Amino acid sequence: MLTRSLLRTKIAQILYANARNSSIQAFDEELKLSLKKAYDLYHFLLLLPQEMAFMAQKEVDTYSTKLLKTDRNIKPIYNLATQKFPHYLSQNEALSKYTRDNLISWANFDTELGNIYKKTKSAIFFDKYIGEDSLDFDVEKTFWRKFFRSGEVFDEGFEAFLEEVSIYWIDDIVVTLSFIDKTISKFTEDNISTSPLLPMYRDENEREFVVKLSHTAFLKGDEYEQMISKIVPKWDVERITKMDMVLMKMAIAEFKEFPLIPIDITINEYIEISKFYSTSKSYIFINGILDTIAKEMLASGSMIKVE
Repeated sequence: MLTRSLLRTKIAQILYANARNSSIQAFDEELKLSLKKAYDLYHFLLLLPQEMAFMAQKEVDTYSTKLLKTDRNIKPIYNLATQKFPHYLSQNEALSKYTRDNLISWANFDTELGNIYKKTKSAIFFDKYIGEDSLDFDVEKTFWRKFFRSGEVFDEGFEAFLEEVSIYWIDDIVVTLSFIDKTISKFTEDNISTSPLLPMYRDENEREFVVKLSHTAFLKGDEYEQMISKIVPKWDVERITKMDMVLMKMAIAEFKEFPLIPIDITINEYIEISKFYSTSKSYIFINGILDTIAKEMLASGSMIKVE
């Protein structure tokens, strides 16, 4: 589930926060926690369909007890409350086990659930996909894919909520929503309760990528800083922003440790991270320095790339 772009970003954030101020063990623990939190968010958001169905059922129950009925159309709310998809997803074995074992729930977030429910009912996609007289499973799937893609639901207010719940989550929301969409797309009515969810790492190679990249950048940071300082003799190295230095050290570590990753891919990845986490012109500086270092490493034989 965790893409290499997100993995690089997570490593950069922890290096930035812990540079020279922690042991490798403490660094590892903080990085593991950050990565786990991203996986927690994936499960946390997958609980929303059952929470929305539960809120819809409460609204239906409240409406049914009123002595004087209004002309309001309760049918879409009833449809949401009685959908098969949320019910089956709530029984998914992997989701139930992970959320139970890791104490993940929406139990303490009634206010935010109310906000999400209101935004859902007023969203453009709501009446189109929930107002049908009868809903089949594929229509329900489409409804929830629209839900998790919705900028009306997952807006700046929701991002602010996530940041309050966990400082780790604000950078994870976009990629997490995309993987939830991918997860839902693979569900069928027959397999949704038993289907495995996406793993944290695609395979063992991704896990090894994290360990090798993070450890090399952490342990050889001083050596890489010297390499960088030789390229910028007119600069005081201390004036290079901390994040720029972190990203360049990571890129050098990647140059050295991963011969199958093309140089331009590595440079472009760290340029993109710098656009979000460093100064407006950092990407130009980083591109120039890394291009020069890569050429020198190739010429000296200190970096080998497999074509």
